[in-house]
This record gives sequence, C-alpha cells and structure tokens, in this order.
Amino acid sequence: MTQAKDVLASYEQYLSSLGQMNSLDISEALRINPVYVDLCLESQGVLPWEDSGKYVPLLFEVWEDIKESLLPVFQTRKSRCDQNDMLKGIVCLLASFHWTAGERVKSLDWPELTEKSFPVKPINWPERVEFILLKPTQYHCFIQLDELFAEMKKHFYKYHAMNR
Repeated sequence: MTQAKDVLASYEQYLSSLGQMNSLDISEALRINPVYVDLCLESQGVLPWEDSGKYVPLLFEVWEDIKESLLPVFQTRKSRCDQNDMLKGIVCLLASFHWTAGERVKSLDWPELTEKSFPVKPINWPERVEFILLKPTQYHCFIQLDELFAEMKKHFYKYHAMNR
C-alpha cells in the first residue's frame, strides 16, 4: 500500500505543479490534467461535480484517447508504456467516482480514497487500482484499467439515468 500511496502522492504533486490553463477549454484542460478544475482555485465557473452527466463522459473520452495512444506501444511487443499516461487514466477514474457522487476531488491521498464510499464504482476497485499502481507500465495493468473503465461507464450511465 505504501508504494501505491507514494505513486499517487507524487503524481498529485506533479498535477498541482502544472498551474493555470486559462486559455484552454475544459475538455482540453482535462486532457492535460484530469483534476485541473478540482485543484484549481479559480474554476472559471465550471464545476464538473455539479453536472456529472456532462463532465464524467469527458473523463471517459480522455481515457479512450490514452488507450488509443498506448495500444500501438503494446502491439509492438513492448511490455511497458509511459507511467504518466496510466496515472492520468487512474486519476480520470478516481475523478469519475467523485464527480458522479457530486463532489470535487480534494486529494489523491490513497488511504483517504479507499475509505470513501462512492455511490458508483467498479467492484473491488481499491484492490484493482492498487495492483495497477504497483506496476503501472505493464500490459496487464493497462488491461485491468481498461476493464475498470468499462465497468465504471456501465455503472455511471445506469446511475445517471436512474437519478435524472
């Protein structure tokens, strides 16, 4: 668990260091930093957790773009990909849990995240995400993250339809 905690903590520091992206629209900002609006002090009026039906699908799109960029890496029989791409995918997943629950991502603190009760989430997500965080560059972790997204999409759209 310590390693998972450290990986997420250092990635959160990296995301925080990216700073302001005033000139970008929300979907472009999310492609660079999925929790930009959550960590940003001036949100420019966009609060994705207040309109999850509009913004959570953007997180799913970011993952699809990451997935498309990683597939060729694995098809060339390379067993490793860029860790930052996988971490960005994990952060998109975690943000989708929060935004669906109607709340901002306050922190990527692993123990805190695993204690939270989200209304919509894939089964056994803490164990599965921790598995990915231990070796984020490996193919089987990429597959696991893609499966987590597939489950989250199903749960999200069902939840969203039932709570309109």
